[in-house]
Amino acid sequence: MSTAVIAAAFATAGTLVAAPSATASSIPDLSSHNPLDELGRPTERTQAEIRALADQPWMPADIRNMLLSALAFAAGDNGDGGPELPEDAPTFTQFYWPTVSGSCIGGELDAVGTAIAVPGPAEIPAPGAADGQTAFVFTALGTAPAAAEQGGMHVNWVNINTLQHGATPLGNHGINPDGPATLSGTADTGHGTVVALVSGRVHTADGPCDFIPTAAIIDAR
Repeated sequence: MSTAVIAAAFATAGTLVAAPSATASSIPDLSSHNPLDELGRPTERTQAEIRALADQPWMPADIRNMLLSALAFAAGDNGDGGPELPEDAPTFTQFYWPTVSGSCIGGELDAVGTAIAVPGPAEIPAPGAADGQTAFVFTALGTAPAAAEQGGMHVNWVNINTLQHGATPLGNHGINPDGPATLSGTADTGHGTVVALVSGRVHTADGPCDFIPTAAIIDAR
């Protein structure tokens, strides 16, 4: 699946309004089981229920595309797998694939970007996350410090239990002030299973760097 298709799906994402014909019985229930396996990947059941939700006749096409595109990343439909998470890892979810920005370091070298999500309540990473919120952090490895003004990097997310969704900007909150450039932000995701995709532009002291998308499915219960 091309990154252009994924980016286009998120660029056109609008307001999600459930049709009057949508009933509680027509929405898959992911609240009764762990949506992720021991490595933080979506289980077969979770994958099936996300697809079932996306196939509801009342689901807007842009949100359907977003769900299916992010699921394709998270489940490894592109033929690759996500990184294994250590058994003693803190409560966070790592986005499944590193992302890349060409000629980002000193205008010559490519930079690898990584992202994590931390469900609240959590005081760190800055700016922290209260109960019912999720903090997102994106790091452009090997780069100069982040510029004070940002505005180009976003996390697009959908809570598939509550149908809350949004686009959360990531900014400079003082993480790694000497570099590499690290951006963060907090979203009012609520509790449930959150499908998220991050992409956009990081402004470093050396200039802007555009990163292709990477995705995650987060257990924010």
